[in-house]
Amino acid sequence: MTSEPPVTAEEPEQLAAEPPTLLERQQALTMSAGYRAVALMDRVKRIAYIFQANVAQYKSLVAKMHNLEFALPILDIHNPGAHDDLLSEAERLLHNVITAMSTRVDQQRAFMEKHFADDAVLTAEYRKRIADTFLADLPTKFLKDLRNHIAHHLLPVAQSNQTYSSESFGFTFILPTAPLLEWDWTGRSVKDWISSQGDAVAIVDVVDDYARKVGDFDKWLHDRIGLKFEAEIQEYWTAAEEFNRLVDRAFGV
Repeated sequence: MTSEPPVTAEEPEQLAAEPPTLLERQQALTMSAGYRAVALMDRVKRIAYIFQANVAQYKSLVAKMHNLEFALPILDIHNPGAHDDLLSEAERLLHNVITAMSTRVDQQRAFMEKHFADDAVLTAEYRKRIADTFLADLPTKFLKDLRNHIAHHLLPVAQSNQTYSSESFGFTFILPTAPLLEWDWTGRSVKDWISSQGDAVAIVDVVDDYARKVGDFDKWLHDRIGLKFEAEIQEYWTAAEEFNRLVDRAFGV
């Protein structure tokens, strides 16, 4: 019968668990509930960006036209091609805005169904805010219908509108109502709203107002997800700060 070798003083230390490596800590961070929550919040912002960036480009063209040095050669009646090109660009950018509007709605709906279908409270809040903000809003209905016409029929007839005074110069794009009223709209209410706009729909103002409503809504959703996972997010950021300190120490930063 053989005897067991004696246990040395060093062996208990060798049997102690090794601390996690930096890679293991990083993997634990990316698998945490807080990391997932932050990623969900970021997804809301990125969906919103698709729409808001297109609105910014559309409004940027209008802003450029308030610079007389830039605008006057385009508005010169002796150079009609330049103005035609301007309207073509305005129509292209409006197309992008309206298409991105639909993309945002579809992507956000799919996002909520995928990640929050089992959260009855948040889902109810989300649907109520949609109803309160958008469903009865006639300019929103107009833009939604306009997207269908742009996608399946034709671009609206765009015009520029200039206002002059001794001290200022104003510029915007408009959509004359007469051609719009010849289209088939989904409801009488939208057609009545178009008629109420007079000779033209101030489309830049309509887009800008809708973009502000969307921005407020998307900020609410972003912050509401943050509130839902507040504890998990705080735990994640605490662990992330500790991880960064360990990285700095390891690499002598």
